[in-house]
Amino acid sequence: MVVDDYEAIIQWHPQMILISKKPVTWKGFLTVSCNSNTGQNMRIKLRLVAPNYPSLNDAEVNFGKEISFIRKEGFSQKVKDLARNVTKASLFLSHLQTLIVSITFLLKLLLKGIQILSGNSLNTIKLSLENVAVELQRTKYGTYPWTVIYSDLPEIPAFGPFEKNLSTLAIARNKFKLQVEILKETWSNLKKIDKNCWIVDPLQPKPCHLYRRIYLTPSLSMLIKISPLNPMDLPEIKFMGSDIEVESMRNIVSKNLHNWNPKCDIIDNLLMLLNRDIFPKKEKEKYIENNGAIVTDEECCICFSMKLDNETLPEKICNNEKCRRHFHTSCLLQWLQAVAGNHVVFDYIHGTCPNCQESISCCIK
Repeated sequence: MVVDDYEAIIQWHPQMILISKKPVTWKGFLTVSCNSNTGQNMRIKLRLVAPNYPSLNDAEVNFGKEISFIRKEGFSQKVKDLARNVTKASLFLSHLQTLIVSITFLLKLLLKGIQILSGNSLNTIKLSLENVAVELQRTKYGTYPWTVIYSDLPEIPAFGPFEKNLSTLAIARNKFKLQVEILKETWSNLKKIDKNCWIVDPLQPKPCHLYRRIYLTPSLSMLIKISPLNPMDLPEIKFMGSDIEVESMRNIVSKNLHNWNPKCDIIDNLLMLLNRDIFPKKEKEKYIENNGAIVTDEECCICFSMKLDNETLPEKICNNEKCRRHFHTSCLLQWLQAVAGNHVVFDYIHGTCPNCQESISCCIK
């Protein structure tokens, strides 16, 4: 064992331990700086076996999974070249630190414009742009080594699964930037709706939510879904609530559909469709104690809950102004189907409201 080489390793790489002299084998952790601004370091598991020590020719170098994400970038060959060109193990370890830092730096340049966050292991990479994030995790499969474990991006059939063909981080970068760029106008329209309307669902909108359910009256709401590929075109619209108000609003909108202008602001277009000047704004909730109440006004009068397992909110409302109870369509359908004597006409089952016994109907499709 070369004494000065051994002392240099102890001084500069204290987490590396000599575990064998025949063959000379060092094992432990190599500390590499990941971020000069935050001082964050990465501990890389390392085993160095040098059968021809002090020469490192034919040395065997094994790494932990912490740097698996850079091994396909010609990293293994660079490590072999480094081992042939140094005369001491301590120098090899120092140059190895520099090599890993340079490769990770180049990787960050490659992903310039996208914020990258990762744990110390670098097996998980988070890409962030325009407050939208995708988190990738390294897999054991060589062909497609990255899989998506979290994504703010909506699922769009035309794009296909985001994780498809993610063979490199460069491909992930390109797909991520492209989809964020394409969806910018869609998200801009949704933000305008959030600002100007009373949103019933989703209660906490996320980038993956391309729909909004807008409150219109106590017994009527409007669900709109914006096309991510054609965000300025007429969105998919569905009215939910009491049958009387739903039918009335459908008639109004049908007369105005031809006036939709893709060049106009989406709020102006929606107000035009509805023959309205403004959208109602959410009022501050007032708590009124009612010890006899079993279900709140917004909850389903049958299952006594707000959301079903599939996140569906109550969308049917009784026509009786003195009742106005809300129902999940699936709950009301099961209720009406269970009552003998209810009739089905034109794909609708007709019966009575479970609360007030007034007439109510529900689509069976």
